[in-house]
Amino acid sequence: MDSEQVIEEILKKTSFSRDEIRQKIERKQKELGGLVSAEGAAHLVAKEYGLDLLSNSEKRKLQIKNIISGMKNVTFAGRIFRVSNIIDFKRADGSSGRVVNVFLGDATGVCKVALWNDQVRLVDEETVKIGDAIQIIGGLAKENVYGDMEVSLGKFGKITTADGTELPTTEELAKNLVSPQIQRTNISNIVPGNFEVKATVVDVFKGNFIFSVCPLCGGKVEINAAEGKARCAEHGEVDASNALVINTVVDDGTADLRAIFFRDKAERLIGMIADDIAVLTTEKRYEWAKERALGKELLLVGKVKKNKVFNRLELLVDEVKEINPLEESKRIAEEIELKLGV
Repeated sequence: MDSEQVIEEILKKTSFSRDEIRQKIERKQKELGGLVSAEGAAHLVAKEYGLDLLSNSEKRKLQIKNIISGMKNVTFAGRIFRVSNIIDFKRADGSSGRVVNVFLGDATGVCKVALWNDQVRLVDEETVKIGDAIQIIGGLAKENVYGDMEVSLGKFGKITTADGTELPTTEELAKNLVSPQIQRTNISNIVPGNFEVKATVVDVFKGNFIFSVCPLCGGKVEINAAEGKARCAEHGEVDASNALVINTVVDDGTADLRAIFFRDKAERLIGMIADDIAVLTTEKRYEWAKERALGKELLLVGKVKKNKVFNRLELLVDEVKEINPLEESKRIAEEIELKLGV
């Protein structure tokens, strides 16, 4: 069902005019940074008014790029291009658990599917493996701290085989989606997407700098201060680990942009690991971070997303590169040659 067909169905069941519905769809696309097609935005608008217009066959056609955090009962197809190692762990209550991550891709994007406990047998027994085309039915979508999409099966989701004739091969996924060519851009031209920017850290925001994560899956945990216990949504009670986050402003001479460094990227920025920062006072953490980060000129690769709360674009840093003078000189020379038509 395309966007026009969805509009027709909304017209039948609401009092909105056609123009009003189109405006709502356009606003939905803008809210999501243009990362969802008109069709996907139309279905999201319909769902806001209690209309689930996707038939079972259409749900199977959901593209990975249109999967949004918070979606339930997600059904889509993809080809497995990578499988993580299986991790066996002990929960705080002494019970055992297992987890493995399966990475899927279609022609529009990639996502991680987490398999827990009994679901791990699908990988352990090679029921599903790299190269297989599979369908996820009834998944739950959420966004991790890096802004990447994850899907879990929950209690009621399942995996089936899929027709892979229209899906990219594992080689195509690796070449075109897993390791895409990241475009260098000026901050003044930045839009939602994946980019590389050459910029200088001009400000570091005060904050706690430390957050608690599950040592098994790396997800955030809830801390019960009264009992001194940490709880992971997937693993129950755990002994939480420290992770570092540093919020900065970077400037490239054309504009500035908020850039957020997580975990190892934050540690590399200030040259100190999370556990060592955690023993300092909040003020000392800020002084250390400011002293070592301010004025650093870096190549930053990451995902630009819109922060809906503050209505601004932010860079979630995936990679921190040192400036290579030789490579930068070569790049400038090539840009001059292009402008002069040499």
